[in-house]
Amino acid sequence: MFFRVRASLTERPGALAVLATRCGEAGLNILGLQIFPDLGRVTDEMVINTPDTWTAGAVADLVSGAGGDEVSVEPCTTHDLIDQPTRWLTAAHDVVADPALLPSLLEKLLGPHSEKWSATEHSRAAALTALAESLDTRQSNQSGSAPVEYDETSNGLVARIGGHVVGVAAFAMTESRELTIEVAPAWRRLGIGTQLLTRAASQAAAHGADEVLVLAPHQDSGFVDMVSNAGLRARIKVSGGMLQARITVAGVHRSGGSTPVPREDPTPFGR
Repeated sequence: MFFRVRASLTERPGALAVLATRCGEAGLNILGLQIFPDLGRVTDEMVINTPDTWTAGAVADLVSGAGGDEVSVEPCTTHDLIDQPTRWLTAAHDVVADPALLPSLLEKLLGPHSEKWSATEHSRAAALTALAESLDTRQSNQSGSAPVEYDETSNGLVARIGGHVVGVAAFAMTESRELTIEVAPAWRRLGIGTQLLTRAASQAAAHGADEVLVLAPHQDSGFVDMVSNAGLRARIKVSGGMLQARITVAGVHRSGGSTPVPREDPTPFGR
């Protein structure tokens, strides 16, 4: 069995040696170790290999008995033995590719409870957050002069800037003409979602539809603004944890071409 163990030890000579000795005497093998020093205390994170009969509770009792405080133990795999600088460099690469991955990456690297992170880990998280925010700002600033191209697909539309897909409107193959719209996080608040909606509405009208049903998660705070800014008649309700907007499209005319992305977006949350 593999367990990831975090414990706080008093910063004094031999404290870690006592813990290592207790583990060795019990037949537990410490395979990985990180040390996060703080004033008067040290947070140790270890990957420990135990016999199959050991439980997380038994590991916690042993570490506590060896002087550990604020002990947490959870099952893990050999994946947790990956070199930490390598894990953080990989996370930075992933953030560059998609800044929206930041929350899930931090949880994977440090766990969901930020109050348990050490000072060192908070510094690492702050650096990764700063990287994601700088990418968001740079991409948004670059959009000031970039045109958005809207291309029809077999089931909706895609929005592209400079050859990159930044938004999608897709119809589900159902009788109710269900439509979902998604815009990449770095390109939100620029009116792209509203453009996708109006163009999808005209596309549906051209195919003889009278209305479309637009769906979004209930926590999507920009959904109502997106629908309102499209200037279409809509009936909005919440059902089954989803926001639903039934939009009349009969008589909507088809639009096309490209649209410059504005620097300022009138939609406070817009898609």
